[in-house]
Amino acid sequence: DMLTAALSLLLLYSSNLADAFVVTIPTRPKSCRPQQQQQQQQQQQQQQQRQNQLLHLTTLSTPNDALLQPSVFDTIQSGGIAVIPNFLPPERVQSLRTDAQSLWTSSKFSTDALASYGTNGKFDPSKDRAVLRLNQWKNTNNGNWDARMRFGNLMAGVRRELSHNLDRPALDAVDSASTTMYGNGSTEISYTRFGPGAFLKRHVDEHHEELKGKDGWSKPTRRSISWLVYLNDDDWNAKRDGGQLRCFQRRDGLRGRLGAMPNGDLQIGWLRASVLDPTERPVYLDGRKHDHGNCAMYVVLESGKVEYITKDFETNPILYVAGGEQLAKKLLMKKDRLDIAERFHFIEPPKSKLGDILKGGKTDYAGEGEDPEYDEVLNDVEPIGGTLVMFDSVSLPHEVLATQGRERWATSGWFHEDQQPVKV
Repeated sequence: DMLTAALSLLLLYSSNLADAFVVTIPTRPKSCRPQQQQQQQQQQQQQQQRQNQLLHLTTLSTPNDALLQPSVFDTIQSGGIAVIPNFLPPERVQSLRTDAQSLWTSSKFSTDALASYGTNGKFDPSKDRAVLRLNQWKNTNNGNWDARMRFGNLMAGVRRELSHNLDRPALDAVDSASTTMYGNGSTEISYTRFGPGAFLKRHVDEHHEELKGKDGWSKPTRRSISWLVYLNDDDWNAKRDGGQLRCFQRRDGLRGRLGAMPNGDLQIGWLRASVLDPTERPVYLDGRKHDHGNCAMYVVLESGKVEYITKDFETNPILYVAGGEQLAKKLLMKKDRLDIAERFHFIEPPKSKLGDILKGGKTDYAGEGEDPEYDEVLNDVEPIGGTLVMFDSVSLPHEVLATQGRERWATSGWFHEDQQPVKV
């Protein structure tokens, strides 16, 4: 009995201790750290909002404000072109098109002579591609500045979503050159007009710094994502009016990060799929010295390990001349990896008139559309007013088919990232 009584007292005492401990938890003084963190976060958000107001940017506050669907990011990451119909409502398309047409009539556009228009006679600027350049776009005294500013705000929001969902933080880095030195919306931005018959031949929008000549490393930023919003009338019919954006997408499944590595190395080629490796792999160029020497190509394995597939080399002249792809296969690839040499090809080889002739290509091309390579598939996008299209600037070759008898209007641009720092 004494033992039982002692155990009862011990249990009662332990219970009182537990109750006392539980009761005292809410009465302990709370740490002020969460409150301080909350205040700091609010201050940071307010500071960011002030910066955005100065740059005319748009802040997205909740997931309900999202401008893009997840499928958009998946498409870009897989090397395709994302197409978003009705991104702009008809009234905003009309407002921007009217502004563009007014500025064209006022001679604010510049003809860049990059397009062709199927004629062999005297140059005719009314048939070429004309661009409202950035300094004219930003001029608040030109045309409908409010419409352009609202649109720039919208595209700043698009850029922010791309930065987060594509894991490209440099697209939206605060105080970087890529988000401060360009147009409203912090992007390279313009109106474009294609005259009747105008077209653009197949090309890519961005190249590795080593492939841009002696000044390749002097630019502060590079293009990362290409985009267009079409401003054409509702009655545009591609079969009748032409003007499609033709993209040459890879046929086989892709493996790895395309376009650019996080360290800034840009993709210059692919390893085609093979029996033993049934997916294509991006090939990157490591410009180690940033002086057009001591470069090397590499792929990234599933483990994350970098595997160099060439010996060190200078980019000039091999990567600059037509036929450079065959020279790279024969002269640059490591001798013990002939399978790599067979699979390698450039995203877009250097071109020349002679190269076209040797390849058996047409020398009188008039924008009717190039055929795909055997390992490519075509994706033609009709320039319907209000449609937004986006794709990786480095890895997707594309062209603009000739317009047929009417003008083709768009606002277009590129979201930039800062160029990788020069290694010392």
